[in-house]
Amino acid sequence: MREVVIRPSPLVPRLWGLARQFVVIIGLEKIYEVSRGIVPRQSSVALTNGLKVVRLEKTWHIFDEWKVQAIVFKHAQWYVGPLVLDRTQIISAVNHFYLYSHFLSTLAFLIWLYLWRRPHFPFVRDIIFVTTALALVSYIAFPMMPPRLMGAHMHIHGYQFKDTLTPLINYKLQQTQLTYNPYAAMPSLHFAWALILGTTLVLIGRNPLLRLIGLLYPVMMLATILVSGNHLLLDAVGSAIVVTIAAIAVFAAHQRPHIVARARRMRRMSHPLSPDLRV
Repeated sequence: MREVVIRPSPLVPRLWGLARQFVVIIGLEKIYEVSRGIVPRQSSVALTNGLKVVRLEKTWHIFDEWKVQAIVFKHAQWYVGPLVLDRTQIISAVNHFYLYSHFLSTLAFLIWLYLWRRPHFPFVRDIIFVTTALALVSYIAFPMMPPRLMGAHMHIHGYQFKDTLTPLINYKLQQTQLTYNPYAAMPSLHFAWALILGTTLVLIGRNPLLRLIGLLYPVMMLATILVSGNHLLLDAVGSAIVVTIAAIAVFAAHQRPHIVARARRMRRMSHPLSPDLRV
């Protein structure tokens, strides 16, 4: 009688590996949150830096974020075909998307990447890590107040940025939370992660729907951070620069072992055997 060997499902070790990866990812994410939270909250410096960026945008004639928010607040109701959307519903949807999609969408994306595109997982994961680390350095070196907190200081004729997150966030609670830092606006980590997610889906997504999501998600996040008053356009530009630097650094780090191995092979091929090894 032939012995029947029952082999474990390949899904089991894959899920176990995924669990180990997420222990590391969540651990590093918590370290980032605590590190960001313990940065001194220099409100005057953050306001000065924020106004510097505003003046730069005005010089370049791209200071139009307030117009994006003003469009949303222009009408009490919006008619989209047969649908009638109340302004408060739109603002609520924008705020919830800003607060929750940042982590949940990235989490779902990394699970998909690990289970179905695992060869790409280490590279993309490391880009997220390096991007987050660079953003943290920026928050320490260049604390910046978001537009929703700068208000009248920006001197916009006939309009003042509205703080759309007020209904959802208890500021007294925020001030007691170790991980909260209201002056982490440059770069926008929300947009940076969305850019990594979207670019990856476009490049390696085989399903047209995934590629479409990859195209739309960063655009939706950009609109969200502008409408909510959490970031300026140059914050998003800073995000793209940080992601680019992180991608180049990670690519170089991942290629280094291959370059070293190739150099060793070339060295062995170019040098004859030593006299002690000749027959």
